[in-house]
Amino acid sequence: MNAAPFIPPRTRIELASPAPRGQRHEQMKNVVLPLLGAGLTPDAVFTQLRGMYETDVSDREIGDIITWAASKNPQPCGCARESCNFSAGTMTRLATPQRVTVQQAIANAEMWLRDFRCDECDLWHVSPWRPLEDWHADALMVFAALYDKDDFVNVVTNFTIEQQNDGKQKANPQGAGNTLVRDDWMRSIRDNGAPQSEAGAWIRPNPVKQHGTGKSGAFCDSDVTSYRFCLLESDDLPFDLQLSLWARLPLPVAAIIDSGGRSAHAWVMLNCSTAEEYQAKVNRIFTLLARFRICQNNKNPSRLSRLPGAPRTIGKRGDGAQRLLYLNAEPTESPIFQRSRLR
Repeated sequence: MNAAPFIPPRTRIELASPAPRGQRHEQMKNVVLPLLGAGLTPDAVFTQLRGMYETDVSDREIGDIITWAASKNPQPCGCARESCNFSAGTMTRLATPQRVTVQQAIANAEMWLRDFRCDECDLWHVSPWRPLEDWHADALMVFAALYDKDDFVNVVTNFTIEQQNDGKQKANPQGAGNTLVRDDWMRSIRDNGAPQSEAGAWIRPNPVKQHGTGKSGAFCDSDVTSYRFCLLESDDLPFDLQLSLWARLPLPVAAIIDSGGRSAHAWVMLNCSTAEEYQAKVNRIFTLLARFRICQNNKNPSRLSRLPGAPRTIGKRGDGAQRLLYLNAEPTESPIFQRSRLR
């Protein structure tokens, strides 16, 4: 992804204050040109505008305005970032939509996706690295595709149990886990299978130092050595909507992993040079996706995802298999699928 775009102050004010009925069409025309000129994709602009207004503004109306604005070949604002004291780490971000309920998030996702849906089979067919028939070997593919030979990767299998209000148990990862370089992990998995426990296994998508500096050697954000991925997940959207959303968003999705529980994890490849650049990009993505109730706890670079190839029994869905569904070592900032009905 490119550096966080400069959004003119007047446009930020408009985005923070959605117009009342009767004035929304004119407001959209006012903000679309500078947003496209700042380098946002049409889909990113659509997501922002869709989150601002109620259903009296149709998807078609938003789409027509974006098409009109794109035909004008909008250019970036002439105000230089330096003169406005903006940087990737300090620029004012797009307004976060109001927190939505689960029902609203589902309705927002269905409205945005329209007639598009995809499933595990669809993802398998378009995956540049197609997952193997034996899902127990999925971790090998992830290590081979997404890590360099000198990358230290951390995997955790120890956990504590949290009793939830609905009476179900939730497993939370605990401790420093095990950290090896990529090739050592691949040899270990070939010989012994993927690390696992009753709670499955977790992996930190971003490479880390050999040893963590947290309590008992646990890994902190300061231990991350490569700001490569951010993690997207939602425990609130139905599983099929999650898959369709990850496949349709204009983001460089490198991997989609079935957690074996309620969610599908999407790894978005950012490849940032600094922690500040990483945080700016992550904040922007999460702001644009807030209307879908994306888990807001995954903004820091040392977050844990699920390791494919490991089964789980605690909190499982179906057979509890943590499976790799899609893998792309060189994703682009475009949707996996274009908007159309697959089935």
